[in-house]
Amino acid sequence: MSRRQFVGLAASLALLALLSTGRQAYAEQPTRFTFTPTFHDPDPGKRQWEKRGNGYVETLPSGRVNTFTVRKAGVVNGLKGTILQKVEEPNFFVFVADSEAARKELWWWRAAAPWHFMGLMRDVSAPGRFD
Repeated sequence: MSRRQFVGLAASLALLALLSTGRQAYAEQPTRFTFTPTFHDPDPGKRQWEKRGNGYVETLPSGRVNTFTVRKAGVVNGLKGTILQKVEEPNFFVFVADSEAARKELWWWRAAAPWHFMGLMRDVSAPGRFD
């Protein structure tokens, strides 16, 4: 097997593991939050995220919209949260920490790379507790 085939196989297996839906998403998913990228971005400024149905919609300052589907619950960098898959770019994933997490962090993942820190969630809203 060539190195290129091996890397492709490893990426495919990692994607399959990420997409397996053996667990439900945690109940503490934020209903909305804001995020301002600190990295160089062609559409800089505060982004609005809102939970809609089985996913999230991200609205950028330009008005452009990205949609994400909830894939499964997960743990990244010691935080419990939810892994989302970008609809317009299916090999791009975002980890959203639970609303009750000590650190309100976002992380992103693509292909066989490790998770990368994306930034902090601000103005986090979550559903009220019913118990």
